[in-house]
Order: sequence, then structure tokens, then C-alpha cells
Amino acid sequence: MDGADIENREWSIVRVYLEKATPQQRHIFAARSNYDGNSKAIRWLIDNPALDRATAHLIYWYLGAAWYVQFASEDAMESYQVETFQLLKLIEQRCRNNFYTSNYIWFDPKCTDGSGPNDYPDLPVKRAIPAFMMQPTGGEDYVDLDDLEDYDDGLPIDIAKEIFALYD
Repeated sequence: MDGADIENREWSIVRVYLEKATPQQRHIFAARSNYDGNSKAIRWLIDNPALDRATAHLIYWYLGAAWYVQFASEDAMESYQVETFQLLKLIEQRCRNNFYTSNYIWFDPKCTDGSGPNDYPDLPVKRAIPAFMMQPTGGEDYVDLDDLEDYDDGLPIDIAKEIFALYD
């Protein structure tokens, strides 16, 4: 099996997991996933209207929204930054337009161990973050992201082992 086949099989395993996952499991995946190697999965989540609003907010901040305030437009950034900038704007639009209809999970961008609004306080703000992205979500379900012994890279251990086996 070549590299492309392995990547396709890995994505298939992750996609099937995410399709069946609970909102809480998707939130854990978004919080503990390696964003550098998971662009398909992150995009799948962003494009899913069943995604909990809290998870959309978490992804927004974990993509580095606080870093991108220094750019007024795509013209001022490096080419590799454009895709992330576009995803941030897409999440903002979808949150503004209530694309994500589920709102059961609580998330406060100011109370996270991941990226948040205070990450780059000295950057000049050329494109402000909308106020609604700074607010806690209204959900009542708190997802504990600290005690995840049964997870690896945001996936349950059995799913992670299935992926690891592809590379043996």
C-alpha cells in the first residue's frame, strides 16, 4: 500500500468515526487533534451543520483567530495563511447565520487551555474579531478536556490503534 492509499484509509476511518461520534466526542476530537495533519477532518467538521456551536467556536480559536487580527485582507499575508483565514471567515459567517443549530456544549474562548482571544495582545488589530465569537456559548454540557486517558490525538484509543496499524 502506498502513501496515498494509507492516507485515504486513515481518512476513511476518521470520517466514519466522526459521522457516528456524539457532539461531545467531536468536541474532544477538535480540541485534541493535530491541526497540521487533519485538514480534511477539521473541514468536515466545519461543513457539518450538526456540529455543536461550541465546537465551531473552539475550532475558530484553535485555528489561530487571534493571530489573524493583524491582517485586513488576504493580500497582506503569505499564501500558506490564506486557507486558514478563509476558514476563519467561513466559521464567523456560519455562526452569525446560525448554520450550527446544536448548542448543547458550553465553551468560553477566554477560559480554554488551547488558543484564545488573549494569545497575541500586542498585535495590531486590522480586522477585529466579531463580538459574538468572543462570547461563551449558551450550552450547559461541559466537556472535560483534561482527563482524556482513553484518547490519542482526539480519537478513542481503539480508533487510534486502527490507524497506527495502517503504518505497520
